[in-house]
Order: sequence, then C-alpha cells, then structure tokens
Amino acid sequence: MNKSDLRKIMANKRSRIPIKIRTSKSEIIMNKLRSLQIYNDSKLIFVYVSFRSEVETHSFINQALKDGKRIAVPLTISEGKLLLPCEIYSLDDLAPRTLGILEPDKDNIKEVNSKDIDLAVVPGLAFDPSGNRLGFGAGYYDRFLPSLRKGAITIGVCFDEQLVEQLPVEDFDVPLDAVLTNLGLIQSEKP
Repeated sequence: MNKSDLRKIMANKRSRIPIKIRTSKSEIIMNKLRSLQIYNDSKLIFVYVSFRSEVETHSFINQALKDGKRIAVPLTISEGKLLLPCEIYSLDDLAPRTLGILEPDKDNIKEVNSKDIDLAVVPGLAFDPSGNRLGFGAGYYDRFLPSLRKGAITIGVCFDEQLVEQLPVEDFDVPLDAVLTNLGLIQSEKP
C-alpha cells in the first residue's frame, strides 16, 4: 500500500477513536512519558501542540512547565517547509495559525537552537517498531529532526491503534529512537 492511501486509512482510524478513549489514552501516554528517565534528564523539550485527534499534549506542556522544564514548540514556515523550534512559557503564548493549529504568536517568537533540545516528542498518523513514522507528507519533521544534536532523543507518541507492523520507508524518512503508546515504550529496532 502506498503512503497516500495509508495516510487516509490511518487518519480515519485515529479520528474514529471515541473522544473519551482518546482522552484517557492520551493521559496514560503522557504520564508514561513523564516517568521516563530521559524526561527527568531533559532541560529543553521540543513537543508538538496537539490538534484534532492527535495524542493530547496541552496538559503535558502545562505539567512540564510546572516541573521546571523549558518547552519549545514548532512554528511552521511554509516557505521551505521548515519547523522553527520556539520557546513558550505558557499555552497563552500560542495563537491559531494554519488550519487553526496553535503555534507561537508571530509577534513574540523566541527561537531556540535545535542543538539545545534534549528530547523531541513527535506526532504522526502511524508508527512501526523500527521507529518509522507516517506524517501528513509535507516532510517538516524529516527536515527538522536531523538538526538535533547527536544524543538528543526522539520519541513518537501515538495510540496503540496507530501502530503498524511495517511502514513504507523512503531515503529521506528519519526514524525515531522510540515510539510510546498507551501500552508502553517501544525502543526502535534500527538496523
């Protein structure tokens, strides 16, 4: 199956998970994330701001800030399809942008050096045990992830329904170090 067909199937599958179950599973996933040693060791965490049926990150962001973590979220630059990591101090620093997705307010951008990021929490439509992810196809994360320093940890978060046995992979796809679901952490089986 090609990526385009798989995207439609997985987006539909994720959106059909009842809201109550998504909320419950999101809480489980984020509690598991906060219990990981890498979370405790991280000073600066890059995390997406959840939208629609994605694993919910708003409460994670609030708790991480209370835990004294620095938080950076993506600002999308459509020209060049780039992600700019920008520090926020509260969810109030965000404003709706493309498709209504919350991003740093353009009048108050505090860009951080991606080399300072210790942990990157990454969304996706589907993941496999090798750490491969299926996004929406624009390549924003595949361009961004290589800018992280060697040793930074990348974790995809998803509901167990989003796990597949194997995703189609292309040369430019960047695998993650691990995938975290409501069922637990899967360390990537990188070749």
